[in-house]
Amino acid sequence: MLEIGFGTADLARVRFAVSPMDHVLGGVAGAQHHCVRDSVGRERWWRRVKGRVPQRAAPLVDLVNASPLGVPMFLAAEPTTVLAALADELDAMLALPEAEVQQELACYGSGPRVPRIIEELRDGGTRRLRRVTDAAWTLFRACLAPDWPDISRALGADIAHRSRTIAEEGTGAMLNGLHPGLNWRATGTLRYAGPEWDLAFDLGGRGLELRPSRFLTMPTALLADHRSPVLMYPGLDLRARGADGLAGLIGAARARALRAIAEEPCTTGRLAERLGVSPPTASVHASALREAGAITTERRGRQVRHSLSPLGHHLLYGG
Repeated sequence: MLEIGFGTADLARVRFAVSPMDHVLGGVAGAQHHCVRDSVGRERWWRRVKGRVPQRAAPLVDLVNASPLGVPMFLAAEPTTVLAALADELDAMLALPEAEVQQELACYGSGPRVPRIIEELRDGGTRRLRRVTDAAWTLFRACLAPDWPDISRALGADIAHRSRTIAEEGTGAMLNGLHPGLNWRATGTLRYAGPEWDLAFDLGGRGLELRPSRFLTMPTALLADHRSPVLMYPGLDLRARGADGLAGLIGAARARALRAIAEEPCTTGRLAERLGVSPPTASVHASALREAGAITTERRGRQVRHSLSPLGHHLLYGG
């Protein structure tokens, strides 16, 4: 389990950013990485572009997939703006201290299965990082750049939605709605019950940077004392869609109700307002979705509150 502890100052310093480098890393990550596993959107993108991956991208691909435990933290830059530029992220990587890079490489061990780029980084230090940044830039330009404007717009809409939730219901409610596996507790703790985590981390007044991603299916975090804490989460696609496979599966009315609940957890009355239907009709939709396992319902006093379940999340964002 992962537990992230918030103080009052941390809640005030929650912020958002969109990182091109996050998507470069998530795009080439293999299925052994839990955070992109079963990402149908990522798999469709990869099948479409893998024939265009240049040979110069090999050092980055090898480094990302050298261990199923994760990628070196120095690959994940710290954006300085909400919509970061890849060039700025790569410049920040090249400016990293030698000790930080070597510390991250220590987890790979040694032997014939260690990719050549890891040995080069160990021997040549940060001077060899240029091969990694060149690989990232080349891969982005060849495979991701054509899709990046559309991805940026979608993630910008996600951030706007989360910001509205903060304004209307508070930061805790927003954190609680980032993913079905995340649970905000009134004690000031955000919990994620992922089996790959065994960590309790206190933010210590530094706040938390939230970064939505189009390639993730599970949250993942970058938590260390030497850098700003980051939580990456699967971004919502709130834009209107054309052909609607979900409507064909569960019906147009149920699909609208599921997407309305995905925007943020809500009561039956609030769901009725979003759908423009009567409360009894909204209740019927919610009951059907709950019986199908697509949502969960929690009673709070006289009201009930509907939230997206893991199955509902997969129906919406797993393709």
